[in-house]
Amino acid sequence: MGQAPLPEIRTSPSDRYREGAQRKTLGTSEESPSKLAIELRALFSCSVPHTKSLESRIKEELIAQGLLESEDRPAEDSEDEVLAELRKRQAELKALSAHNRTKKHDLLRLAKEEVSRQELRQRVRMADNEVMDAFRKIMAARQKKRTPTKKEKDQAWKTLKERESILKLLDG
Repeated sequence: MGQAPLPEIRTSPSDRYREGAQRKTLGTSEESPSKLAIELRALFSCSVPHTKSLESRIKEELIAQGLLESEDRPAEDSEDEVLAELRKRQAELKALSAHNRTKKHDLLRLAKEEVSRQELRQRVRMADNEVMDAFRKIMAARQKKRTPTKKEKDQAWKTLKERESILKLLDG
């Protein structure tokens, strides 16, 4: 009669991945794990606080014993290309940022100038209204067949001169 199948030992996916990676690294097959692979599996299955340094020490030891070949770094070339491209783009961004900063300052200066011109235009409109009021008073006095008073004349001249000075500021 046939033999009963062996019960399957359930392991977590991360344990199975780690064991498979160890076997591939060590060059062993699943059927016959070496003593070193078993020891490594036991080490990696434990929760060690400094696993990075432990892994690097184990890797150095395996390289020293000749079980692992030292890794040549062809990936550095691709990293260097990527790094060079990143630096190139960063330089472009810095130049663009400086250009944008100067444009922003120019626009701010122009906006402040425009705000002051708008204020002057508002003052001109107010001065126009004052001139028109003074003119209406003088015209009302003439319609009543009386001469405008000195006060009315002085007010009209004052508002006219004020309007002219504002217009000079606006044009200059």
